[in-house]
Amino acid sequence: MKSKLFTSSQQRGIQLNIASRPLQFIAGLSALVFVLNFTLEVLVSYGASYVHLVQVLCLIGILSVWVLVEDLLILRLHDWSLFRVLTFLLMIQLALPILRMGFLAFDSQAVSSEWLPHTQEQDNWHYLFLAPYSLIFMGIHRSIVSLFTLNEKVHAQNTEKQMLMTLNALALARDNETGNHIIRTQNYVKSLALRLRMMGHYVKELNDQCIDTLYKAAPLHDIGKVGIPDNILNKMGRLSDEEWQIMKSHAAIGEAVLSSADIEVGGDQGVVKKAIQIAGGHHEKWDGTGYPRGLKGNEISLSARIMALADVYDALVSERVYKSGWSHEDAVKEIVSKRGIHFDPLVVDALIAEQSNFQEIANKYRDN
Repeated sequence: MKSKLFTSSQQRGIQLNIASRPLQFIAGLSALVFVLNFTLEVLVSYGASYVHLVQVLCLIGILSVWVLVEDLLILRLHDWSLFRVLTFLLMIQLALPILRMGFLAFDSQAVSSEWLPHTQEQDNWHYLFLAPYSLIFMGIHRSIVSLFTLNEKVHAQNTEKQMLMTLNALALARDNETGNHIIRTQNYVKSLALRLRMMGHYVKELNDQCIDTLYKAAPLHDIGKVGIPDNILNKMGRLSDEEWQIMKSHAAIGEAVLSSADIEVGGDQGVVKKAIQIAGGHHEKWDGTGYPRGLKGNEISLSARIMALADVYDALVSERVYKSGWSHEDAVKEIVSKRGIHFDPLVVDALIAEQSNFQEIANKYRDN
């Protein structure tokens, strides 16, 4: 039975992105609060009555509470650090009208115990309040812009993850190998990549993000088999020359299928981009005799060169209806004999160093 590639817990792990409307609403209310704060200081300078000033301050306070509540409702669902920063700024925005009310009350009491028709702030010191108003508004605006950017990124990542789940399910359904073949090769690829970096090879290309991306993209290496007829894909015996030519077309088909899924969020480091390189290049050979393009040496992407060795090793050691599985020693001996011919010499060296890990992976995910 084929193994499931994605568990329900993995599916639940996909982050939910927030709608843009709540952020737009918070931005709009915050801008209105800033305008009202500015208006308040203008009214103070023109000697508006305390009653009118208090009314404006109450309106500012109500709007500040409203926008803070909207923010807290989102924060309950999305505990992002940017939201916590925004919440802190909105709390300060709420505290400012309260502080301003205190200053107005103190000023009125200094003159009279009665409400006066005009304010007594004659020295224009109240304009100093415009500085914190402006700083808080700019901070809120910057936080919201950052949240919009993060939100779009999360949305794109979710789209990519959903697409990858669909493509993986499609690849698994059409693969004539077992589901464990995909899991094993995925782990072989990661093992080789880590070893290459440890040995000081391709260090820049094999950073943590690249290795993680390579691991996620590896299951799609044979997705092109969706375009191969069943009578060829599931044939028990040896393929004829004509059938073999059709079978070989799965590399180009896989590249074309994945190229149509243009949903990249990570540029050259995106999972789909990496999967395109793997699907289209994992049957190329170091000496240029592979397919579909006959690429040679470093013309073949590093991800495809790593996948090529992982795929061949698993094919050799795995038992199939039409063949017995080779021993680990024989498989390694065969691959070493093709060093610099079929495989990147450095990737072969990584295999030699990772033999015990390869055996562990093969035993752990052995076919039933």
